[in-house]
Amino acid sequence: MEDVKVSNGADYQPEQKHSEEERFDKFMNVMVQIVEKYGQSVLQELDYVA
Repeated sequence: MEDVKVSNGADYQPEQKHSEEERFDKFMNVMVQIVEKYGQSVLQELDYVA
């Protein structure tokens, strides 16, 4: 039987963690831009439907 290493996230290298944080920050920035751009029109349409 071979040994299987189970990752619990504690073995991340600092560079990997930093890279993931950068990707998350970029993702959140894009989501904020989408909400800022389309949020008002979506809310207006929902008000019109209601």
